[in-house]
Amino acid sequence: MSEFEPTLRELLSAGHTARFLASGDSMYPAIHSGDYLHIVPCGMSELRRGDVVLTATDRGLTAHRIVRISERGGAQQIITRGDNSLRRDRPVGAADVLGRITRVDGSANVRKSGPESATIIRFVAVVVRRLRARFQQ
Repeated sequence: MSEFEPTLRELLSAGHTARFLASGDSMYPAIHSGDYLHIVPCGMSELRRGDVVLTATDRGLTAHRIVRISERGGAQQIITRGDNSLRRDRPVGAADVLGRITRVDGSANVRKSGPESATIIRFVAVVVRRLRARFQQ
């Protein structure tokens, strides 16, 4: 757990929004390294497939897109994947979902994470994954 995570959890659980700097390219092209992500608190019932959420994982805080919401053992869990990744992440439960990304501020512009852009991004991600798979054979 990073030093930042407990503070972020406390802010979001109190109903506040938060903003932090993204690093890495797992969500490219939707999120670039160096973009600022705006996170809002949300419950599991508010989440939908295609939403980008911030989760606490073994590798640290991760902002990835929800690809599946399921129920296991009476508890809801989500499975996420980076737009620029071929593999899904391990399932996480409600306790590991910190919030939903609602806005991405880049150095050149502001991009909203919403259904319109999510559809295009998912389509492009599928095409990229298929091309990668074809050329890696």
